[in-house]
Amino acid sequence: MQAKQLEFPLNTSPEDSMYLGLSHQNLDFHQALAELIDNAMSAQTQGFFTVEVHLTKDSDRIYLVVADNGSGISLTDLQERVMRLGGRGQRLGRLNEHGYGLKNSLCRLTGNQLPWEILTRDSAALPSTYYRVPGPFRHGMVAYADNGAKWNKDILKAHGETGTRVFVQTSFEYFRTLYRRAEHFDRLIERLLEHLGVIYRGYLSDRRNTLWVRWRTSPQDTWNDDLVQPIEIPYGESQTRDIKVTVGGKQAIVKYTWGWIDEEKRDRTTGRLYPLRIYYQVAYRTQGIDIRLRGRVIHPHAIEVIWPEIARHPSLNKFAGELVIDSEEFSSVNNKTTLDEQNPFWQALKEKLQASDLQPREFASLRRQDEEAVKTALKTQLPHLVPRSTAELDFVTWPGMGVKIDLLHILQSGEEHVYEIKARELTPADVYQLIMYWDGRVVDGLPPKLGRLIGVSEPPTSVREMIQYWNKRKDANGNLYRLEVKTSKELLGDISPPTLIPKRSRKAAPRR
Repeated sequence: MQAKQLEFPLNTSPEDSMYLGLSHQNLDFHQALAELIDNAMSAQTQGFFTVEVHLTKDSDRIYLVVADNGSGISLTDLQERVMRLGGRGQRLGRLNEHGYGLKNSLCRLTGNQLPWEILTRDSAALPSTYYRVPGPFRHGMVAYADNGAKWNKDILKAHGETGTRVFVQTSFEYFRTLYRRAEHFDRLIERLLEHLGVIYRGYLSDRRNTLWVRWRTSPQDTWNDDLVQPIEIPYGESQTRDIKVTVGGKQAIVKYTWGWIDEEKRDRTTGRLYPLRIYYQVAYRTQGIDIRLRGRVIHPHAIEVIWPEIARHPSLNKFAGELVIDSEEFSSVNNKTTLDEQNPFWQALKEKLQASDLQPREFASLRRQDEEAVKTALKTQLPHLVPRSTAELDFVTWPGMGVKIDLLHILQSGEEHVYEIKARELTPADVYQLIMYWDGRVVDGLPPKLGRLIGVSEPPTSVREMIQYWNKRKDANGNLYRLEVKTSKELLGDISPPTLIPKRSRKAAPRR
């Protein structure tokens, strides 16, 4: 008779619906993977890290492994802390900020439906004893004592008596979110290496830190091995300033570099990743400042979050830069996709960045497409279009998660419509934001009847396809999502902000 495995109950509070909600976050594959890499890096015990990422394609599935030789997770931390939302282990690294990263990643990668598994061992574990946690998240989860038979299976560099391995299944379709323009696995791997080279350049510039990607196109193929290389911004001309930020008697110093991309310098670089396809492309989508928080780039190509009155414009295509923030006084949102808008140090830093000598001269001739104008017009006009209805802006939903619906339209019957509103070209990521609004109202017990994504221009095909994808799926109540995408002009007529052009070349619009 086979001996029964030892079981250890886990605290996975709160309720299951919260984990389902995490699966709808606006995270692309490389961002979800980065959360697992962050944990592996933070577990370092020698002052530097070795992390391995394994990727195996098998039909429409991707089998992912993230392995490290760090401190491992203690049984106490497994049982009481790291498996619950907001729970963090007793040993924290620079990138263990919120206690959401592991949960964000596993839920988004798997939809909290596909299987995942954590295998870990710390220095306090009994000899030849490992702890195994199988997912998805649910009530009654347990950790098992394991013999570690697959502890070092296919491991190239991250060998060690302690550490963690995270095994995850995800879909090839979700894997493609790292670069939608590519369809073949080997090309997607190249672009993943590009993402990781930018995200972790603050760490990988120290050659003692190594991040390996091992990959194969099927379980029967041999492994290919790539060492991730740091990717720096290819400036032609640039300048650097240290900015002192003081709040409540505490001071932080932020390094700010900005300048202009040198395309020849960028394209002279040779190697497996070059030419780059995603970053520093001298294009509308890649202009702006990279925000690097404690060594990790969390928000590339930022403009509007730093200078709210400025919108993207062709004259800024070569504009690039980086804010290097090491201070613990700054914080990110809980999925590390940008800085926390409510953080007083970030608010003070943004005030400093309004100084004219910290901005390219082109900023003076640009003005922002005003998203608030679209929202305000919708709030004012919707009750006229639908009599005896009301509209509220920035409506808070999903208690404890801080989710704000751009606009909530409530009909006389009590039926609710949720709106996500953008004054720019829409992206598939905006659909995920709308899904989060919908799920928030479901959690609140007031499921909406319609979700509307509003932009100021015709949506790209990718957005329409994403809407169609979600309209075939059901929410936590078992009801189909009902989403649609429209322009503000379709709803309200020509209330959109004027097209952004430099003031010096603006001409009066002809009368109609």
